Amino acid sequence: MPLAMVAVYTGAGLIALLYAVLTYRRRSETPLALPLSLVMAGAAEWALANAGVLVAPTRGLALGLNYAIFPGVALVIVGFFWHTTVSAGRRPPRIPLMLIHPVLLVAVTATDPWHHLFYRQAEVAALGIAVQHGPAYWVHLVYGYAMMGFGTVLVISAMRRAVRGQRRVYRWFLVGALAPTVGNLVTVFIFVDMQGLDLTPVLFLVSGAVWWWTDRSGVNSEQVPVTYAQVIAALSDAVMVLDSNGRFLDVNPAAARLLAAVNPASGTVIGKRWQEIAGPHFTTMVADAGQTTIHGASGDVYDFRVVKIESADGSCPGTVVVVRDITELERLRAELTEQAMRDGLTGVYNRRHLTTVLEAQARAATDGQPLSIVMIDVDHFKTINDRYGHAVGDQVLVDVARQLTGSVRECDMVARYGGEEFVVVLPGIGAQAAAERADWWRRQCAARAVHTPVGTLNVTFSAGVAQLTATGGPGHLLSLADEALYRAKRAGRNQVLAAEPTLSIIG
Repeated sequence: MPLAMVAVYTGAGLIALLYAVLTYRRRSETPLALPLSLVMAGAAEWALANAGVLVAPTRGLALGLNYAIFPGVALVIVGFFWHTTVSAGRRPPRIPLMLIHPVLLVAVTATDPWHHLFYRQAEVAALGIAVQHGPAYWVHLVYGYAMMGFGTVLVISAMRRAVRGQRRVYRWFLVGALAPTVGNLVTVFIFVDMQGLDLTPVLFLVSGAVWWWTDRSGVNSEQVPVTYAQVIAALSDAVMVLDSNGRFLDVNPAAARLLAAVNPASGTVIGKRWQEIAGPHFTTMVADAGQTTIHGASGDVYDFRVVKIESADGSCPGTVVVVRDITELERLRAELTEQAMRDGLTGVYNRRHLTTVLEAQARAATDGQPLSIVMIDVDHFKTINDRYGHAVGDQVLVDVARQLTGSVRECDMVARYGGEEFVVVLPGIGAQAAAERADWWRRQCAARAVHTPVGTLNVTFSAGVAQLTATGGPGHLLSLADEALYRAKRAGRNQVLAAEPTLSIIG
């Protein structure tokens, strides 16, 4: 029997030592590796010291090896508490504090033959050393179980907070720790130790097997498991939890920053009512679940979502408010919308947007306010393209568009109608005044020289002016302006002609 136990202790110790080495090599991959390696290194020393007790030739050497078990025990306690602390998302314990127990334990056991506070009596037994425990041993035992019990509470608490997919990391660690814990309780309290048998290091074989399997299967290959609190804290969206009375129960860092910006004097918001921090403007938004968009005083835009928490009995114990800053998104959306309304070459509005604006302006003009348009066509544009090239033709269009946009009012609109044609919408202006403005633009354009790689180019345009009639619509208005433009070109170009009833040629 002693030889069989020597083989068991030695095998358990070597397996634990191998696992400790393999785990230590992975210390750069996960913060859980180093404490796990300490647990298994302590178990290895514990088991190998037990094997040495059984083969020791003298009582003194056997007792010395028995005392040598306890540095391994201290390593197991330190490693277990370290692992559970890190797994629970807390900072690793301070090394000097963790070394207090191992140092005191070694000091007490090393001097025990003189004071007998650890072992009152120790005798050689068939399976090792049979001892009667002293007060120092019980203090050590209570401390060890207190630390491991506290660590177990941390693991269970963290497991409950962890996201569902990573709870298995905690479960398998606890399963692996259960076997040696049960073995130690049996050894200490069910008189097995009186026969010299120590089950604890042997049952670390179970721990090693379970932890080895979980590591090989990838269960423990993750970094420190993710908790729901970490997920919420990592969000850039502001997340706020309110009770049924509108008091803040919790806020994530993004929400704390947002609330501090809204009300710099608010300080800590937990326990305060929503109305005290955000003001009455937002109170109605929290009262009803749903989604809305809010514009801040500084021009920021926020997506505001309110979700009511429902209990199993149908009551509403609280509310979750999620606020997302969509200022940049709205800016990009407005920019894309603007680009969709613009002509890609000249930058003025395109024909589709012109149609939309004319329809809106025509409806607004029903109150008696005049609405006129000027349709412009660059003279001899095909000849410009043929002689100077399309690049110069594009340059001419861009230059004409720039001159027009720089000469109109803020309420006016310049659009490219197609090819070399432009339309200027002039709300609140009659045909005669519109024609006078168009002629001024014509003279300005003719006086401006366009510099090209092949020489200087003078550009002129013809224009037709029309005013919305009482019975006409946007289509009829464009048709009148187009007809006037056609007559201006037929009359010799570089002139402005108003449609009926304004028939005078200006220029």
